[in-house]
Amino acid sequence: MSVRRAVAADVEALAEVHIRCWRETYRGMLSDAFLSGVDPASRVDLWRMLLDRPEPAEAWVACDGGTVVGFAGVRRDPAPGAPEGHPPPVSGDFQLWGLYLLASHQGLGLGRRLLEAALGNEAASLWVAADNSRAIGFYRRFGFEPDGAEDVLAEWESLREIRMVRPAQRAA
Repeated sequence: MSVRRAVAADVEALAEVHIRCWRETYRGMLSDAFLSGVDPASRVDLWRMLLDRPEPAEAWVACDGGTVVGFAGVRRDPAPGAPEGHPPPVSGDFQLWGLYLLASHQGLGLGRRLLEAALGNEAASLWVAADNSRAIGFYRRFGFEPDGAEDVLAEWESLREIRMVRPAQRAA
């Protein structure tokens, strides 16, 4: 298993994994109709816009052999075409706009490796579904804590999110 920078050749695989991860992660938080209605083409367009350019976005992939099984993406400022529904970073720090792994590959250390590759020891913020206790616990293990900010994604069946932040971490 490996973690590496995402490249333009990963677009199709990332789009597929993105949709599969959403369906696994948000089952029970969002309706089956909503999850089955997510347009895979929108994820292909997003990943193409992020990676198929001279200065690709900061994104990493987790691979099992040659198969993409997850990803992480960060940004400092909202970039044109950046994923919608994620408010801007706090105080210019990095924002982790996505970290997803297929359920079959969770608990193997790939999430930690993606997080470290994407953020290192930088101060950062992220938004997570308020009912996603597993993700909240994961982020807490890496120094993130809720800061009291909340958001509701109306276009996502009013999914409630909380913001988590962490200060810069000391190098080990």
